[in-house]
Amino acid sequence: MDIKTTNETISDMKDIDWNRMWNEALQKMPKRDEKNRWDKIAPKFNEWMKTDPYPLNLAAKIHKEPDYTVLDLGCGNGSITLEVAQHVKQVTAVDMSTEMLNLVEKNAKEKGISNIKYVQSRIEDVDPADIGQYDVVISSRSIGGIYDLKKELKKIDSLAKKYVYMTHWSATSRQFEKDLCKVLGIEYHQHPDYMYVCNILYQMGIYANVEPIDCKSRHIYNDLDDAMERCTWKLGWSAGKIEKEKRMKIEDFLKKNLVEKDDGTFEYITNNPDWVLLWWKKENID
Repeated sequence: MDIKTTNETISDMKDIDWNRMWNEALQKMPKRDEKNRWDKIAPKFNEWMKTDPYPLNLAAKIHKEPDYTVLDLGCGNGSITLEVAQHVKQVTAVDMSTEMLNLVEKNAKEKGISNIKYVQSRIEDVDPADIGQYDVVISSRSIGGIYDLKKELKKIDSLAKKYVYMTHWSATSRQFEKDLCKVLGIEYHQHPDYMYVCNILYQMGIYANVEPIDCKSRHIYNDLDDAMERCTWKLGWSAGKIEKEKRMKIEDFLKKNLVEKDDGTFEYITNNPDWVLLWWKKENID
């Protein structure tokens, strides 16, 4: 069966250039200063993660041994780093955000964890010759904005001696943002989801295991102000700088779509997994 793409007809699925399609999708996304964006949101993100089951759900799936070394690429506030560090020999935490790395170090000290090394860098700028190899490599929710993903996936795979674990958007996890953009009359560009990653890996000869990661609390908000701030941040805006008319539309959308729970928090109801885990075991281990 022939498959028609934008400019050509493909007769074999293996001939589809998923890496190029990934790059084309990213080019349509809003351009943002990601380091500055994460630096600014770091303290609030740290608070959000305290009620999010995602880190524990993912950490439970990661193979850990007392003598293992682990590389956490795009570690954020360290919610996964710290959980894993308690069960292995050493973890290297890498993130582009200085403020996020400061939080990892602060949170580690509070928990009495001292086996973490800190590296401030984008994933794309990590040099294998400098950082070395690790038993386990983690890339949790951190590959979304990377161009030429195939090149970086090859690098990530080369850094791992035994296991690689990475998570990315599910096919329907951005429905909330999509619906909100429709209300605002703003063009919505779909972020390339996990299937792009899975197919690029497949073409590399890596046949990853695929599992959904359930984390409902991503859609639970303390109050309407919290919902406003988090939703606008996801779209790349600052809640305090939105014009009055647009703010009123967002507030109306939230009131219509959020369900108030018994404890006073608000929830956006969805049955779809937000994140998908792709993981594989290196061929040279038993």
